[in-house]
Amino acid sequence: GRVQFELTSLPELGLGGAGTIRILKTGVVDVAEVYGGYVAGELPMVEILELPGIFADGPTARKAIMAWKPTEAKILDQRANAVLLAMAVYPDQAFFSKKPVRQPADFKGLKTRVHSVALASLVAGLGGEPLTIAFAEVYTALERGTLDAAISGTKPGFGLRWYEVSKYLVGPISMRPHVALSINKATWKRLPPDVQKIMKEEAEKVVEGRAFDAIEAWNKEGIDKSVEKGMEHQPFSPETQAFIKDVLRSKVVPDWVKRAGGAEAARAFNEVIAPIVGYKVNP
Repeated sequence: GRVQFELTSLPELGLGGAGTIRILKTGVVDVAEVYGGYVAGELPMVEILELPGIFADGPTARKAIMAWKPTEAKILDQRANAVLLAMAVYPDQAFFSKKPVRQPADFKGLKTRVHSVALASLVAGLGGEPLTIAFAEVYTALERGTLDAAISGTKPGFGLRWYEVSKYLVGPISMRPHVALSINKATWKRLPPDVQKIMKEEAEKVVEGRAFDAIEAWNKEGIDKSVEKGMEHQPFSPETQAFIKDVLRSKVVPDWVKRAGGAEAARAFNEVIAPIVGYKVNP
């Protein structure tokens, strides 16, 4: 009972994801999950882990996330007045679509909900129309036809019953959105050293450890349960996979490099991520 937590959410605070850094930095909240996609406008460098399709599989993503962790800790310390406790991941991202997507041409004009700048870059590069709509409003947007599709984790999309308003589960994109569980520095300094040690250890064991261990099961569960509810799972064809890879390297990554600082971003990518994914980028 030495530390008590009161849980809330961004919608309850009347905020969107882009406000995460501000409320953490100023101490409006003591602890927050910082999702790279939401804060990419303010901290584009941390979106390095959100580049869709960059990691071939789960083990590669985990290796990259843990390799990047010290750099993200420095960024949060300097730019968000926060201490990084642990890194965690969400499931692979898929298109919950009202229309079939069997070949690259099917992306053309597809009005698609995205939740990060990098995903918007991908959808635009594929020929679709990226739209930013709050997670809680996606169901209604699909139902009314404002959206043709929405990108989300397989399990979260199932959890909000998107199977009721979409027919095709397309993909998934090999992408593990990450969140940095972080605590305001002033709050952290007020805690006794033994409590700091316990919080850090428990965050790494419970949040970081279990998320990475459970992610494959979450991915499969989201797909299987959506299919049980009547959705048709459409894995990407080899042609579509090649198309996504081309858009990633020719548009998504170069766009991110420009947003994140040019030469500085390219250097960070080439030092930390390139040895893991097997290719370098130019500033």
